[in-house]
Amino acid sequence: MDLLERYLAAVQQELPKEKQQDVTRELKANILDQLDALQEQAPSLTDEERIHSVLKQLGPPKQMAHQFAPPTPLIPIGLMPLFSYTLAMVFGILFLIQVIQSSLLWLGNEQVGLLLMLKHMAGGFIRDATFAFSVITLIFWMIGKEQGSACKSTTSWDPAKLPQLAKPWQQIELSDIFTDLATYLFLLLLIWYPVFGQNLASVELSITSRFLLQAFSPLLLLGIALSAWQLKQRYWSAALLKSNLALNALLVTAIVILAWTSPFFSGVPAQLPWLTTEQLERSITITLLIIALFPGWEVIRDWRRLQRM
Repeated sequence: MDLLERYLAAVQQELPKEKQQDVTRELKANILDQLDALQEQAPSLTDEERIHSVLKQLGPPKQMAHQFAPPTPLIPIGLMPLFSYTLAMVFGILFLIQVIQSSLLWLGNEQVGLLLMLKHMAGGFIRDATFAFSVITLIFWMIGKEQGSACKSTTSWDPAKLPQLAKPWQQIELSDIFTDLATYLFLLLLIWYPVFGQNLASVELSITSRFLLQAFSPLLLLGIALSAWQLKQRYWSAALLKSNLALNALLVTAIVILAWTSPFFSGVPAQLPWLTTEQLERSITITLLIIALFPGWEVIRDWRRLQRM
C-alpha cells in the first residue's frame, strides 16, 4: 500500500487546500474498489502488481487532480474567441500603422535604405504588439474575473426581458462590431499621430484639411461608443438602428466635405517627381468619394431595416 499512499499524496499536492481531504477520500475509495475487482479477475497478481496496474490506468497525479479541480485559465474559454479576434484586429491596425510610418520615413529621407526601413517597421511592430498583447490580456483577465463573480448569482435575471428577434439580421456578429471598432481606432490614430508623435510624412496636409480631420474626430469617438453599445446588446433595436443611421449620415457628410477641400496637401515634395499636385489632389478626392460609399450604403440599409421593424 506504500505505492497507493504515495500516489494519493502526489494528487493531494496538486489540489486546492479546500478540496484535498474530500478528493483524497473519494479517490482512495475508488481505487480500493478497483483493486477488489481486479483481485477477483486476476487472483494470481500480487498486491503491488494490482496497485501498479490500477494507478497506471488512472494516469499521472497531476492529470488526476485536474479531473477533480480543473485549472482556471487566464482567459476564460467563453472569452477566447473574442480575445483571439481582438488580438488579430489590433495587430492588424498596428501593422498598417508601422507600414505607413516606415514607408513615409523611407520616402522622406534619402539616407534611409530599404533594409533600414524594414528593420524600423519590424522593430516598431514587435514593440507595439508586445505592449498591446499585455494590455489586452490584462483587460480580458479582468473581464473574466468580473464575469466569474457575476455568474455566481443568476437569480436576478428575468426571462421576460429576452429580446424579440423577429428578423435574422437583428443579430449583430462580433466580426462586424470589431471591424467597425478597429476602423474608428485606426482613423483616430492616423489623424492624431502627427500631433502627439513624430511627423514623418513627406507629404504634409494643408491647414484646412488638418483642421477638418481633427474636427471630425468626435464622430469617430461616437462610432467607438456605438460599437461598445452593439457589443453589449448584440442585436439591432430601433434605437440602435437610428443611432447608427445618424452616425453614418454624418460620416458621409464629413467625408464628402473633406473630399472637396482644396488644397488637401500643402504640396508635393521633390522625392515624388512622378506625381504632380493636381494628380495627387484628384486621387485623394476620388478615394474619399469611394470611401463615402460604404457608410452611405449603411445609411440605406439601416433605413430599410427601420421600415421593416
